[in-house]
Amino acid sequence: MKRLGYLVLSTLILASCSNSETTTNEQNKEKEEKQIATDIQISNDYFRTLLPFKESQARGLTSTNMSSSYNGEAFETGLLRISKNVFSPDEYLYRDGQLLTKSAVESYLEPQYTKAEIDKMDKDERIEKNAYANFGLNPSHKGETDPTKIAKESPAYLSHIIEQDFFTESDAKRKKISGMTIGLAMNSVYYYQKEAYGEVYSENLDKKEVEKKGKAMADEILSRLRVKQELKDIPITFAIFIQSSSESITPGNFVSYAVSEESSKKIGKWKSVNEKYVLLPSADADKLNEKLNNDYKQFNDQLQTYFPNFTQSIGTGYFVNDSIKELNINVPLDYFGKAEVVGVTQYIADLAMKNFSQVDNLEISIVDNDKPLALIVKNKGDKEPTIHVYRQ
Repeated sequence: MKRLGYLVLSTLILASCSNSETTTNEQNKEKEEKQIATDIQISNDYFRTLLPFKESQARGLTSTNMSSSYNGEAFETGLLRISKNVFSPDEYLYRDGQLLTKSAVESYLEPQYTKAEIDKMDKDERIEKNAYANFGLNPSHKGETDPTKIAKESPAYLSHIIEQDFFTESDAKRKKISGMTIGLAMNSVYYYQKEAYGEVYSENLDKKEVEKKGKAMADEILSRLRVKQELKDIPITFAIFIQSSSESITPGNFVSYAVSEESSKKIGKWKSVNEKYVLLPSADADKLNEKLNNDYKQFNDQLQTYFPNFTQSIGTGYFVNDSIKELNINVPLDYFGKAEVVGVTQYIADLAMKNFSQVDNLEISIVDNDKPLALIVKNKGDKEPTIHVYRQ
């Protein structure tokens, strides 16, 4: 009887352990299934990010391929705005592009090579220029080697490609992509050298021709993407961004976008995008919004009255359909102490509310060289700005 009791007790303990393990596994599985995205969404203007976080396959290329950091930031943030027109942040989760690898993007940016050009390359050069795949979307030089003639006849139009992936919650659980956006960054200026380490020359490109080339490239990219099993039946959005020159302190802008619907092998009708970034104060800003331009001049004059050593602030206005949507201002300030920074920041916030009441979204950075001192932010609907003074 004692032996039987031990056996019964052992069975109960094993059963208890088994039930405990099953319950724990089920709880972990349930937690894993539920936690597919970040819990917090900053606002309906932002996508929640799919978990676990995965960096883009082509990470790092934006900073090297874009003509300036201004263009890089405008390209990435603007592409998300385009994506929201197709994929609602209320219904879709976001993840950095996972399908286009770094080598794929690099090969797409090359010129098309003729057979004669490939035959002249040695093995290392073919690898370096992705000539084995020969997926280049930029125009073929057709054997031409003169940099000046290339600049005139077959310049590089395409500068960079960004992929953004989107998932519904149900598709995310099945690890199935629901939609994709492809952004094409096009050049407005082609830069070249006649000799290694020599002087840099430039050739301005016709923007209508640049956009036309971008649309043709989008058609070719779509045909390549639809071959992939996971991309055969999803909507794919294409958007064309034309960069500003590398010397410009304002970025370029998107000019058009279109959608290839589910299972379609063609891109639908292209929609024009009327957006631009404009320096304030400037003649361009005066044409778009004379009052805002004059108010900005007054803002600078009042700042100069407050502290005589001040030169002037630099503003960048983001306009959509010729109406101001965002204003970003950089105010340079020599740092003399926390109390002074607080006082100046409060004064600038007061001036901004008086001069820029017509602007829905306003951001003012107060800096000492590149060191941030304070930040003033006002979003649409805010009665008062949010002010943050950084610890020094």
